[in-house]
Amino acid sequence: MQTEQIDNLIINTFKDSKDGFVSGQDISNQIKITRAAVWKHIEGLRKKGYVIESVPSKGYKLMASPDIISAAEIKGAIDVKVTGRELLILDEVESTNDIAMKFGAEGKEEGLVVVAESQQHGKGRLGRIWASPKGVNLYVSFLLRPDLPPINAPVLTMMASLATAEAISETTGLETWIKWPNDILVNQKKICGILTEMNAEEEKINYVVIGIGINVNMKHEDLPMTVKIPATSVIECLGSKLDRSELLCSVIKKMDLYYGELHNNGIMAIIYKWRRLCNTLNKRVRVVLHESVVTGVAEDVTQEGGLVLRISGDSTKVIYSGDITVIE
Repeated sequence: MQTEQIDNLIINTFKDSKDGFVSGQDISNQIKITRAAVWKHIEGLRKKGYVIESVPSKGYKLMASPDIISAAEIKGAIDVKVTGRELLILDEVESTNDIAMKFGAEGKEEGLVVVAESQQHGKGRLGRIWASPKGVNLYVSFLLRPDLPPINAPVLTMMASLATAEAISETTGLETWIKWPNDILVNQKKICGILTEMNAEEEKINYVVIGIGINVNMKHEDLPMTVKIPATSVIECLGSKLDRSELLCSVIKKMDLYYGELHNNGIMAIIYKWRRLCNTLNKRVRVVLHESVVTGVAEDVTQEGGLVLRISGDSTKVIYSGDITVIE
């Protein structure tokens, strides 16, 4: 076994212990390594930032863990069919989406999840920059090869926003909402953004990369200042740090669940659930397009991801992109 796998098994023995203490001999017996190897790995974990207490006649006890994301730990906590079958955990990258798109072009099988501790040039919608400091947030990209025509690709963004909103809510207890087309809000503030990029032919999607950026443990003074939608983070909402690995596991499992549902039950199965979490619908909104501004009531969303606006009377307009603001 590799060092990371053994380290992860040792950490799991701590978590499985009733009082937290595990003897070196018990670890040796469970993992099938020598007592000397146990000590070596314990010292290695301490160097990585794990606080491990050692008490004679009781053994070792894990007191605190560093806030790092481990591929072995994530793999041990998820049971998935597609998304998350392969994990790539990186330190600093230009963009997780760029890396996943490169793998897509090289023919990598769908299900790859690319995670980075930081991004130098994280990307948002409409060419904007997504703030990506190190070790505090989640920056994740999913490589998929869905059997969908390109016109229906926006449902993948809806699927990702649904999965992410539910994962944040279930992990933190916070009430989450989706703002069309791809933002996750808590208390009317943006906590997550999603960017979908695609390589396709006229009738066929070759591959899609869905990038998800979640503000997790970013403090208020470090959050990006925006005029349209104020930003927030999990730590600002809860008042305490969240285990990023726990949230990542939840996002991966939810993505796998809804990707399976999309495959088995079709587009409307996703749209139906998405509607329930969308706080844009049934609101009067203003949409800034490239060369115009449209105002109306957001009534529904089409199978192609377009937002249906009732302009006046029987007049409706479907929009597919733009900056949207709810008119109070």
